[in-house]
Amino acid sequence: MKLAINSRSGMTRLREALESLGHEVVVNDWDWQHLVNTGVEGVLFEFSTIFNRKWQFIRLAWRLRKAGIPVVTWNVDSPWHMNRSQFKVNLLLGSGLLSGYATHSLQNTARIRKCRVFYLPNAAWVDGYNLGNHSLEQLLQKQDYRYDVSFLGNLNATDYPEHRRRVKFIRALEIFLKEQGLRTLFVDSQGLSIGQQVEIIQESRINLSCVAAADSSGVLSWGLSERCYGVPACGGFLLMDQRTHIKDDFDVPSEVAAYTDLPDCKAKIMYYLQHDAERRQILANAHHRVMLQHTYRDRAKLLAQEFAALAPKSCSPALAGKEV
Repeated sequence: MKLAINSRSGMTRLREALESLGHEVVVNDWDWQHLVNTGVEGVLFEFSTIFNRKWQFIRLAWRLRKAGIPVVTWNVDSPWHMNRSQFKVNLLLGSGLLSGYATHSLQNTARIRKCRVFYLPNAAWVDGYNLGNHSLEQLLQKQDYRYDVSFLGNLNATDYPEHRRRVKFIRALEIFLKEQGLRTLFVDSQGLSIGQQVEIIQESRINLSCVAAADSSGVLSWGLSERCYGVPACGGFLLMDQRTHIKDDFDVPSEVAAYTDLPDCKAKIMYYLQHDAERRQILANAHHRVMLQHTYRDRAKLLAQEFAALAPKSCSPALAGKEV
């Protein structure tokens, strides 16, 4: 299948996964005539890119739909929507310009009628976030850790105000953990290499996930952040904040450790530090689940299947026999 991805970020991880499955991917082609003439069978737009280039998107999407080429967007920021108003989001989803709406969170989607809605969560980028030079068995037997609790992520609330709630949460937690005499590392991941991040994950008894940018509107997103898959892929134990879609991606409670609020987070940290065997078992189960179902290659397979299903019936013979 030949697909196009139009995105400010390039969606490199998804593109690489599609190409590894044998699909041809064109990046940031906004010429509708060229897309049609070169046989593109579907176009994926990053959700924020639609709003950043809205007039170009409207013209391109309208012509693609007229030509019978499915148009899909992927939203990994719901319900924050990159600071877009809900009115503009609803206008887009009800416009008929989209064939499909892929999203990491199905909240607020029940009323969408003009396009196909499907769950496409974040994933583990296993080319970078993996076990490295270790085996899972070695990590499960590990006794000496540098940190009891760590967090890697954006902690720059000045330049990124959507992370103010996260920074407030982290600072309050850090005070408590230091009072308990625990070794912590809460650091902004910008400037850290992937190798350095993996090392910290594997050197931490507990890795923390808390308050995503998608929560900045004050409404907790149902969706899981990329670290919810990446940390287990590295063989790290993750304590994540409770979200609706946890049950859709992991077996609860054998593959997940989750907390509801700051007091519960404190209690869960102390619990898992004292129940080492249970922590290691969850770590192992989560790693196996991620490697089985939650890599970018898995997301690419689903996306290609959705594009094939969205193709007009008249186009189906051209897609027959093509691997998706």
